[in-house]
Amino acid sequence: MLDRAIDTICDCFQGETTPVDVQRHIVQALLAAVLNDKVVVHGAGLLKAVRQVYNVFLLSRSTENQQAAQGTLTQMVGMVFERVKTRLHMKEARMNLGKLKHSSSNVTFDQSETVANENGDGRDRGENGESPEDANADDESEADPSPSMADGGPRLTLKDLEHRKSFDDSNLGDVPTIVTQAKAARRPTRSVSEQTTQSDAAPTEADDTVESADAEDEVYIRDAYLVFRSFCNLSTKILPPDQLYDHRGQHMRSKMISLHLTRTLLNNHIAVFTSPLCTITNTKSNEPTTFLQAIKFYLCLTITRNGASSVDKVFEVCCEIFWLMLKFMRAPFKLQKEIEVFLNEIYLALLARRTAPLTQKLYFLNILTRFCGDPRGLVELYLNYDCDSQVDNIFQTVIEDLARLAIAPVMVTTVQEQQYEEKNANSNMNPEWQLRGMLPPPLNVRDIVPPLEPESEIPKEYMIKRAALDSLVEALRSLLNWSMAGRPTANGVPVESEARASVEDIRESIDPSIAESNSRETPIPPSTPVIEDDPAQLEKEKARKTALSKGIQQFNFKPKRGIKFLMQSGFIASDSAQDIAKFLLSDDRLDKAQIGEYLGEGEAKNIEIMHAFVDTMEFTRRRFVDALRQFLQSFRLPGEAQKIDRFMLKFADRYVAGNPNAFANAETAYVLAYSVILLNTDLHSSKIAKRMSKDDFIRNNRGINDNADLPPEYLIGIYDEIAGNEIVLKSERDAAAIAGTLPTQPTGFAAGLGQALSNVGRDLQREAYVQQSQEISLRSEQLFKNLFKSQRKNAARAGIKFIPATSFKHVESMFDVTWMSFFSAFSSQMQKAQNLEVNKLCLEGMKQATRIACLFDLTTPREAFMSALKNATNLNNPQEILAKNVEALKVILDLGQTEGNSLKESWKDILMCISQLDRLQLISGGVDEGAIPDVSKARFVPPERPSTSDSRKSVAMARRRNRSNPGSKGFSTIIALESRSDEVIKSIDRIFSNTANLHGEAIVHFAKSLTEVSWDEIKVSGSNDSPRTYSLQKIVEISYYNMTRVRFEWTNIWAVLGEHFNKVGCHINTAIVYFALDSLRQLSMRFMEIEELPGFKFQKDFLKPFEHIMANSTNLTVKDMALRCLAQMIQARGENIRSGWRTMFGAFTVAARDPNEAIVNLAFENVTLVYKTRFGVVISQGAFTDLIVCLTEFSKNIRFQKKSLQAMETLKSIIPRMLKTPECPLSSKTRSEAKSSDALSRQQSGTSLEEGFWFPILFAFHDVLMTGEDLEVRSNALNYFFDALLRYGGDFPSDFWDILWRQQLYPIFMVLRSRPEMTNALNHEELSVWLSTTMIQALRNMIVLFTHYFDALEYMLDRFLELLALCICQENDTIARIGSNCLQQLILQNVAKFSEAHWAKVVGSFCDLFERTTAYQLFSAATINAPASLASPAPNGLGFDIPLTPTVEVTPEDKSLEVNGMGETGEGVRTASALVSTPQTPNPSESARPRSGSVTSTPLEDYRPASSLQQQPVVVTATRRRFFNRIISRCVLQLLMIETVNELFSNDAVYAQIPSAELLRLMALLKKSFLFARRFNEDKDLRMRLWREGFMKQPPNLLKQESGAAATYIQILFRMFGDTSPSRAESRPEVEKALVPLCKDVIKGYLALEEESQQRNIAAWRPVVVDVLEGYATWPQAEFGKHVRAFYPLVVELLGKEVSAELRAALLSVLRRVGEVGLGIEGMAAGGRRESVVSTATETPTVDADDGEEEGEMGTPEVRQ
Repeated sequence: MLDRAIDTICDCFQGETTPVDVQRHIVQALLAAVLNDKVVVHGAGLLKAVRQVYNVFLLSRSTENQQAAQGTLTQMVGMVFERVKTRLHMKEARMNLGKLKHSSSNVTFDQSETVANENGDGRDRGENGESPEDANADDESEADPSPSMADGGPRLTLKDLEHRKSFDDSNLGDVPTIVTQAKAARRPTRSVSEQTTQSDAAPTEADDTVESADAEDEVYIRDAYLVFRSFCNLSTKILPPDQLYDHRGQHMRSKMISLHLTRTLLNNHIAVFTSPLCTITNTKSNEPTTFLQAIKFYLCLTITRNGASSVDKVFEVCCEIFWLMLKFMRAPFKLQKEIEVFLNEIYLALLARRTAPLTQKLYFLNILTRFCGDPRGLVELYLNYDCDSQVDNIFQTVIEDLARLAIAPVMVTTVQEQQYEEKNANSNMNPEWQLRGMLPPPLNVRDIVPPLEPESEIPKEYMIKRAALDSLVEALRSLLNWSMAGRPTANGVPVESEARASVEDIRESIDPSIAESNSRETPIPPSTPVIEDDPAQLEKEKARKTALSKGIQQFNFKPKRGIKFLMQSGFIASDSAQDIAKFLLSDDRLDKAQIGEYLGEGEAKNIEIMHAFVDTMEFTRRRFVDALRQFLQSFRLPGEAQKIDRFMLKFADRYVAGNPNAFANAETAYVLAYSVILLNTDLHSSKIAKRMSKDDFIRNNRGINDNADLPPEYLIGIYDEIAGNEIVLKSERDAAAIAGTLPTQPTGFAAGLGQALSNVGRDLQREAYVQQSQEISLRSEQLFKNLFKSQRKNAARAGIKFIPATSFKHVESMFDVTWMSFFSAFSSQMQKAQNLEVNKLCLEGMKQATRIACLFDLTTPREAFMSALKNATNLNNPQEILAKNVEALKVILDLGQTEGNSLKESWKDILMCISQLDRLQLISGGVDEGAIPDVSKARFVPPERPSTSDSRKSVAMARRRNRSNPGSKGFSTIIALESRSDEVIKSIDRIFSNTANLHGEAIVHFAKSLTEVSWDEIKVSGSNDSPRTYSLQKIVEISYYNMTRVRFEWTNIWAVLGEHFNKVGCHINTAIVYFALDSLRQLSMRFMEIEELPGFKFQKDFLKPFEHIMANSTNLTVKDMALRCLAQMIQARGENIRSGWRTMFGAFTVAARDPNEAIVNLAFENVTLVYKTRFGVVISQGAFTDLIVCLTEFSKNIRFQKKSLQAMETLKSIIPRMLKTPECPLSSKTRSEAKSSDALSRQQSGTSLEEGFWFPILFAFHDVLMTGEDLEVRSNALNYFFDALLRYGGDFPSDFWDILWRQQLYPIFMVLRSRPEMTNALNHEELSVWLSTTMIQALRNMIVLFTHYFDALEYMLDRFLELLALCICQENDTIARIGSNCLQQLILQNVAKFSEAHWAKVVGSFCDLFERTTAYQLFSAATINAPASLASPAPNGLGFDIPLTPTVEVTPEDKSLEVNGMGETGEGVRTASALVSTPQTPNPSESARPRSGSVTSTPLEDYRPASSLQQQPVVVTATRRRFFNRIISRCVLQLLMIETVNELFSNDAVYAQIPSAELLRLMALLKKSFLFARRFNEDKDLRMRLWREGFMKQPPNLLKQESGAAATYIQILFRMFGDTSPSRAESRPEVEKALVPLCKDVIKGYLALEEESQQRNIAAWRPVVVDVLEGYATWPQAEFGKHVRAFYPLVVELLGKEVSAELRAALLSVLRRVGEVGLGIEGMAAGGRRESVVSTATETPTVDADDGEEEGEMGTPEVRQ
């Protein structure tokens, strides 16, 4: 019945001729029918009613009826969607109730989980687009393509697209009219238990009710779908240009009403479109599909057909539809890339196109401004597009486009700028576009074209520029708001957390202004991030995408480099030609021209890639020209003929392979391809005047098909196709379209005239834009055709998902990729624009950008923005400061208050501005500008000079110049007042006071920046009488503000501030230094008020500047002030000083070295005062060592001996006081506890008590005696040092003795190891003083110390022996004799205490000494050149580069006492000498004389002729002289060692105590020395060579060594032989075996000496013979009788020599004994022994006239050089 009623009413309308009143009644009746709530009409009836009202709107001639019909239409469709909304609420309630019932049957009921799951399900389905059922439906519908797809023509039509939609609605339009009865309202709420009871009672009934309700819902949703589809279809009709610009025409009004209703429905009922509960059944698959998925195709088509319209009204409403899509439907429209297509193809392309109307650009910029105000929208745009490697960077592109528009130069006057500001202020008061969203504007014939408003004088370009700036600032605000989740506090002050829920959580109202205002608020990200939103993973994907873009850029610049980078990054799988070719075809961003150049290269690899590239193309069953077009679309053909040839050859080969029957052979295809390319160039190039005709083309291609012709009609067809459709790259054509380049017009006079006539009355620009709009629409539709075709199949498989924004971390990467665009836009406008509002806008943007950079710690952007803001203040040009500079100053001060924790190094920019502002205030207050230099010029200031007179003169000159500068008075009063305003001053104060709230790292950065600014101030004004100390004062202020910080943080702060005070305190300007010192004193006083806990060292750190200033300042008054500051601290805060004592003593130590007596006295007074009054505190604070060091320095100051001696006495007095002070662990009160805990303390600290207390004070004495220059002080130090050791050393543990030996005792003699130092000492007169005062006494004290503490130090015996050996082996005779003497004393004083092990060490030391003093070099010195390295000998005192010992092993411990057995040893030595005598140089004397090699009987003829004829004056170099001297020194030392052994064994105690084994080792040494000397003495030839080479003034010999060693050897052997003790008796046979041959040998040798020529030898050997005889005379009877036959003949022979008294007595005793033993005569033996020969061995030398030559004995002082 209702259906008939509607039909009847509709039939009453007979078109435009229907009476006006009837039209009105028809409209009213149909409205009543549709709005009837009792009986709701659906289906065909509803559509008929809507269509009839629509017809009234279009056809009525009455504007009132048109308007009424428009309103009715709006009400009708609104009610249809409102009813759907109501049904959705009911459905949601039913679902919640069902879940509630289900959960109530379980034992546990978790309401929160249920709600969360329910909400989560809804959100997931809504955001991720279509459900799995939807995807299945799509696949099924795709499986049966519509016929239109198969028959599709060349042009894309609406019908074609309709059949490609994913939702099949083919039967929905055929549904009949359905009428439903409205049900009575139910009770609003019931209890859970009641509902549960009812549902349990009748489950079947409830299920039926739900199913019927769902079916009824479907009816309502179908109505909404049909209505929406109808209006979308109406809006997509393509109008010809004449209808397009006829706004009052029916076609245009139809398009406008349908577009506006579409936009109104989307705006007012967005919940219907986005709700996952709103589903409609697919008529083909019977699967539910979301409402949005169903209408998506029609909505996209609406925008595709109208989005690029050249009609502004159509464009604007499409923009609004797109805005709603972008705002509320991002998720479902991402899956098939619709938004990407709209932006890239329509809207962003619009901004890039030059010919696009400025009004459209401006309107779309307003849309972008709205979108930039949506934080979630921006972040999701970035996540889903910029982080997706398959699509372009949309967010980045938007920002870059906005920045490009913002910096575009625009000519605008100040008046126009003012007009814009007024207009902008008014438009903000009345936001039209928000109100306009509720209802469509009047579209009747009368009102559709509003009255023309006067054209605004404001340039559209300027409005676009301002809109772009607004968008950029809005985007930064949104990013900052979104990132607030990661910003719990700002500068220590909590941030306002007034964030609203996101737009998705807000229930839409009829008034869209509410939704709009909500969308501008800061959304709160969900507390639980979703799985898809993984910042780390997305960052990786973005990085990979960026790397790919970089690789493509490199390829487009240099292909080979790009290919290499892409392979390294993994974008090209391998180096194979197939992989590279595949990549070149895969990305449209690759430059086609570069692809052509790369593939056209003649290298084998490039040719292989080109072949693979062409082989990927399929030309089978394609026409030749189509195949050629396809081929040439993939790259741009290079210009070089050889490259083109290679391409054409491969193309022909590929084409013929796919189409073998096309031509006779590939040659045909090759020539024809070339011919077509030439034809294309000829017909379409503007540079060619005469075009190729068809006949020409046919003629050119004669006989190419294997000598046959191709059909002429075929060639003419190719000609016509090329003439009508140029072969051109599609990418180049699109670029030209975007750039707005018109197609090339024909040239020539006639053509020009015809064109001019045809253009009369035409708007060429409009026509061009209409054509471009059509092309854009066609291209967009084609893209959608491809998208809907491919994405429908691949979406599920590819796993395309929409990523919802939940994390604030994305803002970091978003800002990182776009900050340069923001920076370029804002900074350029701030520099150029004088308009204050523009500057404020830019400053606001820079402020937001800086906050984001600070939040995410992006160093480069932060520094760039802060530096730009600092420059924008223009404070270094006070006369040129404008209002915009003051605004910049306020912004930078505000950042200092809010971003303090994140500014890091950028603090310097802020503090520099504050310093400059203080300068501005001073200058504007009347201070001379020349007296306050510009801090920013500090980097140009040259290094400071020590003298201040010149610099002050130059400053005075500068002041005079500045006074003469007329520009210094050009200050703006307003700016001056503004710089002194309370707001500015309070901002600055807050920055400094808020430093107390900065965290530990930030305050360090702040302090560092403040010190840098302070130093810059001092650098530029340091030479003035009144230097700037503004920042220095602020350093003191912030120190007070931060006094309560923990010491850990303060340590880091003071590391910065202390270093600054160090620099400032040493400045040449005393005014600065005084201020710094006073500030330091005040701060130190404050710090010392706070008690310092044990173990901390902050006081030590903050007093360090005093020490530094004392050490580095050259000003006496500064040093005096520093000392007095310390003295004041000691007096005022002495009780609180803890670790500070160390630094104080450090400062006093520096003062102790000062050359000024007043400074030294003042420092010594303070140190003495501390020592007397606070010695216990000093010890407890670990400053004992520092006190000792301080007093040591006083002792070493040579200028003031009195103070040095006082300091030494103080050091001496410290020892007993230390041992009595309770705080010292060594004191008597605490000694017992210390002993028990000593082991524990050593384990914990690694330092014993002795090291902590004894070592410093002993080291002080050691230091003075080693480095002190005053003799008396040094002598006292030596005495105090050993006195302390002797008195207190009994308690020292062995570990401490080791330390003392290593670090204090042995180093006294370390100078002996350093040959260069000793050599230098020999050249100074102080050497004898040092030896007599320090060396001798110290060495003797060492022996006393060892003897005194023998039990404690006996394990150090080898060290003492080594030390003595070091002394003995010195070239200096005095040191060697002192060492020898001390060695004797060491043995004699401890002889009774030595054990066998000790004796082994002693004898081992003698072995070493004998070895080191044996002059092996005697046998090689005559035949080698002394090496240059001998100038710097080894540290043993007698260094040679050749080995000190024979290289053939000779054991010094050889216990064989036989002299004859040493022949082998002699060989060994000789061999060794020969081995080391390199390089061998022939002796000129030997080579010149024919000698037999043995000593002849006529020695005079051997030497004199040679000497007189050939011997030249010998020139001995200094190096060789030193070499010779060291050999001589060895000989002397060997003699000294023989003497030492002899003297030792003249002491009965030594002989009695030494074990026999060690005695035998010693005998072996004497034997070896004796044989060595004998061997040398016998080699007369060698001795003469040495003499001739300048070794000595006389031929050398070792007579005294030979005789002395033999005498000592024989003496001890006789003593051992006569010793009857058990230990000696064991070795008696061996002694006898060695002694007898030796004695015989000695006597025989003596007998062989000639009395006339060898008196010297006789004198040397006579005492030895006497010893032999006397010893033999004392033998026991048996042994004497045993050898009497051997000795008696020798004795008789001796009587034939000249006999001295001693020899006579010895002979007498032997003969008497012979008579007694051999003849049996009793009573003949009498007489005694005499003193040994060695005691006289070193008397003055005698001259032996052997062979008429004098010989020099090596071992006498006279032969030392």
